[in-house]
Amino acid sequence: MVDIKSFGEGSDLQLIHGYGDGGFRVSGNRHSGCLFLLPRLTSAWTPPSDLDSLTAADLLPLLGDPVAPLLVLGAGAAPQHPFSELGAALRGHGVAFELLSTPAACRTWNVLMSEGRAAAAALVAI
Repeated sequence: MVDIKSFGEGSDLQLIHGYGDGGFRVSGNRHSGCLFLLPRLTSAWTPPSDLDSLTAADLLPLLGDPVAPLLVLGAGAAPQHPFSELGAALRGHGVAFELLSTPAACRTWNVLMSEGRAAAAALVAI
């Protein structure tokens, strides 16, 4: 597991403290498999077996109420697909979309949380 810097302690924000070995360590708790994060909620997430087939309809129900204005997708070791249709569909619903590798998405998530930003993250385990 690769450790990454934490931006806060003693908060109920869902900060990622580590990733790898097929899971994540979020706010001190180990989670196996893929995750979906909101600032104060961590959920198990089962993406489609072919990540390239991921659609806005798969993600919009997970974005909370009110809907998170930014979704960070951590698509594994290195994204192999541009997800341009997914990005366009999410933008059509008022959601900005950022595609990153899972390690970069984890670091970005912690920065977003340290800035108090409203966001969501869908993270593929590596």
